[in-house]
Amino acid sequence: MAALSGAQKIPLSSATASNAELVYTTYLQDSGWQPEVQEGAISGGAALPLEAVRVRLTHLAEAGSVSYRTYRQDSGWSGYAKNGEAAGVTGAGEAIEAVQFKLTGALAAQYDLYYRVQTGRFGWLDWAGNGETAGTEGFRYPVDGVEIVLMNKEQAFSGKREQSFIKRVEPVLSYSSYLTDSGWQEPVLNPEQSGSPDSSQSLEGLQAKLDSQPYPGSISYRAATSENGWFEWTQDGLEAGLPGTGQRIERIEMQLTDELAAYYDIYYQVHVPGLGWLDWAKNGETAGTQGYDYDVSAVQMQVVQKDAAAPGETAVAFMKYVPKPPPVPVVPSVPTYPTGPDWTVQDGIFRTNAGTNYYVGSSYIIISIAYQRVWAYIGSQRIVDAPVITGRPSMPTPRGLFAIQPYKESPSVLVGENYESPVQYWIPFLGNAYGLHDASWQTQGFGGDLYLYLGSHGCVNTPYYAVQTLYNTYSVGTPVVVY
Repeated sequence: MAALSGAQKIPLSSATASNAELVYTTYLQDSGWQPEVQEGAISGGAALPLEAVRVRLTHLAEAGSVSYRTYRQDSGWSGYAKNGEAAGVTGAGEAIEAVQFKLTGALAAQYDLYYRVQTGRFGWLDWAGNGETAGTEGFRYPVDGVEIVLMNKEQAFSGKREQSFIKRVEPVLSYSSYLTDSGWQEPVLNPEQSGSPDSSQSLEGLQAKLDSQPYPGSISYRAATSENGWFEWTQDGLEAGLPGTGQRIERIEMQLTDELAAYYDIYYQVHVPGLGWLDWAKNGETAGTQGYDYDVSAVQMQVVQKDAAAPGETAVAFMKYVPKPPPVPVVPSVPTYPTGPDWTVQDGIFRTNAGTNYYVGSSYIIISIAYQRVWAYIGSQRIVDAPVITGRPSMPTPRGLFAIQPYKESPSVLVGENYESPVQYWIPFLGNAYGLHDASWQTQGFGGDLYLYLGSHGCVNTPYYAVQTLYNTYSVGTPVVVY
């Protein structure tokens, strides 16, 4: 909102028969009570917050008085003071944000009382009258100047009276999405869904704007496609993406700007077919996927007060595919039987340097906890060689000779005491409790010492490309060695 105009000169009434006069003073923070001024003059106005006011009437012929009170955000309205009493609390450091003045008794039938205030954010607001509220509420913008005019009711008041009081309203965000086969959808308000999470349509464009807001600022956003990457930032209802071209959005970023960003956070999440709703991203973070050739089919947004609780989980708002590095050329060793860093398979028998011996035949899967890796062979042909993340130290993956169980499933949902995780491939090797599966939530990669602090509940988290190959290649009953 733009600051309002400055001082507006109001012609005062000519002397009335009763000659009633009004004088007032204000208490400025760090400066104390100011000299009294007469009606029509400004009290305060030194860019210092007001903490209290005093108003009195002189030369009264009619019965009655002037009554007034002040509003502070942490304390609410004070009690009414009258005829020179102080309204507000001096020396407490809590500024006035709004005021009300009125006449009582026969005075109220003879005179009108008009007044306005100045705030550091909005400047001079319009005139209020006869007990109306002048100032703001909900912003913590202090009043730093006040002006009062006493007028005979027979006279017309020429001051502007449109906006004497401004109350903060919560921001309302509206947004719309462009779907592949349907075009632009009707705008929705936060936190509703826009798009089509239950269909095969994809988002090609996005628009968002603030329908109401308590502070200056904008909503800024951008989108990325797999073909073109990130587009430029746009804002306030302009289009993001390339609607109508067939290029599907795969990830978005959003943020608030200026003073609005100091008081509010923006959360947003996207729906990805095959994965469902990802978690919530916040204030410029990325929501969606990269490198999987997945697209976004719906979005959901929510503006909340700064540092308030998130509207949902925030752990996995973005998934990035990290391709397997190209294989290092290896000169075949002699003999040509399968070997690992500390194991060999000869004549169908798996042996380790530590003395482990298991009969695995010619088709098998090997998982090393020490090396955080999985190998799979058919005869001497290596089918899979990939990093993994096994169980954390407190919930280790069991060791031994196992076999793929009949519970093998795609897709599947892993259910535990305090989690329910959808996966695309589930290859159990010990009952239906331990197995290999993809893990979209592992966004920091696989292998190394990640299992020490990102380890599973005992299962073997496997890169998508590797577990897909294992699932499609090996049948129930295939030996699985964990050592």
